[in-house]
Amino acid sequence: MKILLITQNFYPEIGSGANRLKNLYIQLSKKHDVEVLTTNPSYPNAKMYDEDKYWSNDQINNSKNILRLKMRTDKQSKSMAFRLLYYFELAYKVRVYVKKYQHMYDAVYVTSPNIFLPWAAFFQKRKKGVQRILEVRDLWPDSVRDVEKMNIDLFFPILKFMEKMMYRQSDKIVINNEGFRKYINRMIKNKPVLFLPNAFTEKEIGFEDAPDKFQVIYTGNIGFAQSYEKLQEMAHKLEDNKINFKIIGYGMNAHLFQSYIEYNNFEYITFEEEKTREECLVEIRNSNIQLSILKDSEVFLNVLPGKVIDGIASGIPVVTNLGGYTSELINENHVGYAKEKATADELAEAIKQVKEDNQLESALRNNAKNLLKSHFLWEENIEELEHFIFEKEFKR
Repeated sequence: MKILLITQNFYPEIGSGANRLKNLYIQLSKKHDVEVLTTNPSYPNAKMYDEDKYWSNDQINNSKNILRLKMRTDKQSKSMAFRLLYYFELAYKVRVYVKKYQHMYDAVYVTSPNIFLPWAAFFQKRKKGVQRILEVRDLWPDSVRDVEKMNIDLFFPILKFMEKMMYRQSDKIVINNEGFRKYINRMIKNKPVLFLPNAFTEKEIGFEDAPDKFQVIYTGNIGFAQSYEKLQEMAHKLEDNKINFKIIGYGMNAHLFQSYIEYNNFEYITFEEEKTREECLVEIRNSNIQLSILKDSEVFLNVLPGKVIDGIASGIPVVTNLGGYTSELINENHVGYAKEKATADELAEAIKQVKEDNQLESALRNNAKNLLKSHFLWEENIEELEHFIFEKEFKR
């Protein structure tokens, strides 16, 4: 089968979205002819990809199936107008490509959260025999409205209508969070939906013994969705309790948070700039707690962040303020602490309990390893996706 993957973010970019699509490409390519339509790496900034360390996968580096669109506008511009121009330019180029070449593929697989890409790929005449697979990694436009300084109330009814049409135009929908299923089913009935979480490859699996020097770690984006204020609170709580807290961050508020740490002259709180995924995994495995915090919003609190899976799959306990499916996953499998809209005091108290109880930490670590094997291996999960896309009983 020949598959076209369309994504804004892709290897060698950092972040769970780019890593997810990289793994989808690698795993599907084992049995299928897969091409990727994407852009040149630029997240969180283009200059960092001048370093060879980010280009660590020879299979992709040498592949002729990665089609990178050349963009005139800058995705990382601070101007919202210029960023919209970028999205429109990208959507136009994707639309032109799909219109011209979709007949060459058995399936066109498009991933959000950039909603312009599914619109560009699906809102046009369909070629017979080509399946349209939509991957939902964010509930847009609801998530945009919950982001500060993004007032879209005037256009919200139109955007919601277009969201519903996007679901309707797709043949099947893949979600990376089980919590999205009910929402989508309310929008449109009788649409096949598959839950396919982020995961680890067998090569990525690695565990370390709990370090003697207890450490909490936060890795990843510090942007609009992440609770910058709660991260500040956590820094103070952990400093007061003399608990080491390492942040490896990038994104809109990363440098602001770094300046905040330096200004307060913390002794136990450290900040490091973005690293490769491999470097981050080493740091996570040599920590005791993975911290994951998002804003106290219904949209953001019902997602399954990549950092939660990174912690579980690295065999360390996860502490988070998330609810919904993520909370059930963590608490029912006893791999950490999760409470919807948990306060900084509650999160700090959960961390202290693990710090003061070696047997508790050991049990949480063992449970995390077992959960990895049962839920979060790409080599196992990809078979479900293949069956979902190519099952014979599929009817358009």
